Amino acid sequence: MPPTVSALPAAVPTRSRRIHLSEERVIGAIALAVVVFLVGGPLLMLVSTSLNPSGEATLMPAGVAATNYLRAFSPPDTFTLIANTAFYTAGSVVIALVVGSSLAWLTERTDFRLRMLVRLIVFAWLAVPPFVSALGWIQLLNPGNGAINVLLRTLFDLPASPLNVYSLQAMIFVTGISMSPTTFIMISGVIGNMDHRLESAAQVHGAGRMVAFRRVTLPLLTPGLLAVAIFQAMVVVQMFDIPFAIGLTARVPVMSTRIYALATAADAKPEYGLAAAFGVVLLAIAILLIGLYLRITRVSERFRVVTGKGYRPVRQKLGRARIPATVLVLLYFLVMLLPLAILLWNSLLPYYQTPSVSALAKLTLQNYRHVGSEPLITRAFWNTIVLVLSTATISMGLSIVVSWISVRSKAALGRATTVLTFAPIAIPQIVFAFAILLLYLRTPLYGSLAVIIVAHITIFTAFGTRMVSSSMLQLHHELENAAKVSGASWLVTMRRVVVPLIFPQVLNGWLWIATHSARDLTVPILLMTSSNVVLASALWTIWEYPNIPEASALAVMMVVGLMVIVVPLQIWSVRYADRSGSSGKDDR
Repeated sequence: MPPTVSALPAAVPTRSRRIHLSEERVIGAIALAVVVFLVGGPLLMLVSTSLNPSGEATLMPAGVAATNYLRAFSPPDTFTLIANTAFYTAGSVVIALVVGSSLAWLTERTDFRLRMLVRLIVFAWLAVPPFVSALGWIQLLNPGNGAINVLLRTLFDLPASPLNVYSLQAMIFVTGISMSPTTFIMISGVIGNMDHRLESAAQVHGAGRMVAFRRVTLPLLTPGLLAVAIFQAMVVVQMFDIPFAIGLTARVPVMSTRIYALATAADAKPEYGLAAAFGVVLLAIAILLIGLYLRITRVSERFRVVTGKGYRPVRQKLGRARIPATVLVLLYFLVMLLPLAILLWNSLLPYYQTPSVSALAKLTLQNYRHVGSEPLITRAFWNTIVLVLSTATISMGLSIVVSWISVRSKAALGRATTVLTFAPIAIPQIVFAFAILLLYLRTPLYGSLAVIIVAHITIFTAFGTRMVSSSMLQLHHELENAAKVSGASWLVTMRRVVVPLIFPQVLNGWLWIATHSARDLTVPILLMTSSNVVLASALWTIWEYPNIPEASALAVMMVVGLMVIVVPLQIWSVRYADRSGSSGKDDR
């Protein structure tokens, strides 16, 4: 006997569908409201302040005028500011691109035997804050008593120091070296996927290696190289740590340090309107660079060479070039480790002293004991723990929700949430920190640790969302539908079904955000008060005191702490990548 109409289960999917749509709209509306509050509020305050003729920080200016923009570009040193920013960006990107691409070529396309060591050291360098590296280079290249300058004066009997860290050239060098590991990570996949048969075909037709490289390899790599160069240019334009540590003393201003100087004027009233105008200009430059980056990556389809038809990467034999290549790589690693070595050396001395045999008798751990018992450092340590845990956990929670909305929702609500979440990627960090300062300047939140947490959540959620979205795309919606039909709520479905399936990517994102939150100096230094000091801002305070031995000890402790987090994860990632690769077949 066939079932009656009332017995058919047609009503169950309909009811489930209504619940699903209701939950999606509610969750999407909440997520959009949170993102608008985090991203839209500071940007609106930034633009409003830049257009306020009085220069006051306000969302509702009494009048609107371009006075601040005219003042920003009328001083006689404006051309110098723009030229410094342009030269600093171009020089740093060239160094980073040359060094990073060379290392990537050796590890991905040749039989270089130290490629595992290269990968390990390059990834470990991500645990070194750029600000810490800059402090090390200051101790090495200080024209008065820098270790390298003292050594060169002694060896060659020079009347004056040949090197000066307080210059635009030194800023470019330090930034380029610090960014080359990131370039290596970004470009290694592009170089590793090159099909050797294209170069072999050119050589069969009579072209030498250099001609094949110039006419075949380089054109195929051009889109990838340009994309990396533009992305790195965007990073350098936004960079604050190294120009802050070196450029302020050197009196070499760039756009990021000019915003900081105007917003934190110690001897006069802060020029919020002028700083906001510079911030809007820097934001426009960053958006332009992102547009170029997206345009280049969009046309890269025509340059794809990896197919399923017999593609197999083959490593080239270095032959006689193996020894020079090994020497250059080891020399590069020596240059990378020198600033950390001088920081470690001075952290073990009661006062600053250049390396010598006689100083070995003075080595002590007193600086580490004193730093560990200093009330400022103790408060900064616990503030940093709260900052890192709160930022990483809340950012990844928001990233999971936004990623689910962007993947599952096809409504305008989901697209708007996705666009706003990604917006901080185009916003220079110094600009966003300044916008946060303006927004919360007259609220109880200003001066507390919470304002730094809010700023970091807003900035890093964009990166967390990009990490999670790719994994979320791989999950079929049937998994969630099955949980809903079984009576599970949206929260239970996410906790019991979705998150466990993408947990490795969630963990990687959490660790990435935690590491970058701990090493960030830009936001804490701009929003710093006596109650919200963290380790990065405490390090700068001790350095400026000045107390070089204790500052060096704190810098070493920060690097070691970050490496404890980063290095084990990267060792696992490298081994996993090697096991998933060609199992040694590409070494032929």
